[in-house]
Amino acid sequence: MHLFYTDKSFELNGVSLPGIPFLANADAELIESANRYLFHIAVVRGRTRAPATWRTYANHLYEFFSFLEENTLFWSQVNQEHIAVWRNSMLDRDLSRSTINKRLSTTCAFYTWCARQGLTEQRPFETQEVLVSKSKGFLVHVDATGSRVQANELTLRTQPQLPKFLSIPEALQFIETLSPRRTQLLAYLMLLCGLRREEACALDVRVLPTPAGHSSGKAIKMTLDPCLTPTKGSKERWVMVPYDLVGHLFDYMMRVRPKLVSMHRKRHGKETTKLFLTRDGAELSLDGLDVSFQRASTKSGVKCTPHRLRHTFGTYEFLRVSEKWGTDSALHWVRDRLGHSSIATTEVYVHAADLLKHDEVDGYVEEVLQLVARPS
Repeated sequence: MHLFYTDKSFELNGVSLPGIPFLANADAELIESANRYLFHIAVVRGRTRAPATWRTYANHLYEFFSFLEENTLFWSQVNQEHIAVWRNSMLDRDLSRSTINKRLSTTCAFYTWCARQGLTEQRPFETQEVLVSKSKGFLVHVDATGSRVQANELTLRTQPQLPKFLSIPEALQFIETLSPRRTQLLAYLMLLCGLRREEACALDVRVLPTPAGHSSGKAIKMTLDPCLTPTKGSKERWVMVPYDLVGHLFDYMMRVRPKLVSMHRKRHGKETTKLFLTRDGAELSLDGLDVSFQRASTKSGVKCTPHRLRHTFGTYEFLRVSEKWGTDSALHWVRDRLGHSSIATTEVYVHAADLLKHDEVDGYVEEVLQLVARPS
């Protein structure tokens, strides 16, 4: 089984559609049903507009169809027992239960769509109504489900997982080992603003505010325009960047970046508006950032991923704001800064913040900025 993506030459009605995933078997034959579904996800369905989401769906179906290929099974002849064998094989490979459940969910959605399209007569899944225990969150008064949900019988029982975050000393220890300086600045931006790695890597110089005309000591609003910088769901949102960090980013943009831009122009024959570039002038890639984080994790002894810095921001920022304005206001503030579509997603930081001592939160931004200003 092979997973491919379209390039810019793939067009529909004269519109270029790069990045659409499609599957082919070992004999290079296209998997029609899966590819029709992935096309629907990428082009038709309005709720899945982010390329990262397309890749997630594609990877899940790739795993499923690889299992079918290895066992000489045809997708429309699969029954619930076959799916159970696939699930158990993933357990044997020590995949996390949440990962397995996500793959099962995608596969179920694929069969549901195929049934609607008349491609298959039935789904190899059964659901049952179950009672679930729900925490009494602040939205409990609008929950009309009565704690009853339809659950896939193949889904594994999981325990709610708290977001993995670092203490500020751990985060600073990690970032100090990143290199070069511009990668450190990117990491500080993620730590203090909660940017996703896709947003940080592809940050456009046109969204970076100038420190001129702003009061020192106050954070500056930076609007993430999806027309310039990729955001999840192509939704515009804004974050608050500390004044000192804006100054260091602006200094890098004016002093270091022009040389990198010149190298990019010579190599690619065109301009780039991306803020963060590599030492040879290439636009920073997600894989490149991941490699930098892996190396720094080994060197510093602090295991950290880009998303862990985002979780660290969410946890510390929730507790900081809740101490001033209360839990409800803090949840709405952090939800909007992180760009969550549902406040239920943000509620995990309520429990994560319980692991922090309140005195650890006081002045955490100032503590980070002291290290930002230190010469590397």
